[in-house]
Amino acid sequence: MALYKYIVTQPDKELLLENEAASDVAAYREGVRFAAELLAEQSSPGQRPASFGLVVLNPDAREIWRVDIQASAPPDGVS
Repeated sequence: MALYKYIVTQPDKELLLENEAASDVAAYREGVRFAAELLAEQSSPGQRPASFGLVVLNPDAREIWRVDIQASAPPDGVS
């Protein structure tokens, strides 16, 4: 297992998370899952539109995945 870094940037803050993974592929999958969770949390009715970036770095600090999300929340009462 190796330590991977996940850098989340939002308009008002930046978070650095670390997680162990067996390979770049496993860290990539974890990054995709994490991005989906962030999007789900930030896309509920009544909240401002989701806007964040996520970068996954391998133990050698090489970027293995980057995504920038700009999504709007559904109007209140629509799911």
